[in-house]
Amino acid sequence: MIKKYSAEIVDQKLWIKQGDETWCYDVLDIASEGIRRKKTSSISPDKIVSLMPGKITKMFVKEGDSVTQGQALVVMEAMKMEYTLKSDLSTTVEKVNVELGQQVTLGQLLVQLKKV
Repeated sequence: MIKKYSAEIVDQKLWIKQGDETWCYDVLDIASEGIRRKKTSSISPDKIVSLMPGKITKMFVKEGDSVTQGQALVVMEAMKMEYTLKSDLSTTVEKVNVELGQQVTLGQLLVQLKKV
């Protein structure tokens, strides 16, 4: 079976997407220390970022809303598939940086949650 990967460099970070998994590597770390694998959810659970370039198709929250861990926040369409981005925290929405129908880039901050 052949697996397909998508990759893009944004702000000195290499973002790689395969299926439901996304990894982020610091380009400088790759050059100096070798690759250290990190899942996007462990980078910063209070920042919901775009996993790849795409279009926002559904918005479930607005600024000030309370959210629970695992709650759907945003749905984006990319590569003819829908991706539901969920909260890793039970907290409140601090800022929504996108609008319905907006095109987004890889790694773009979509929703900022309050740090717990």
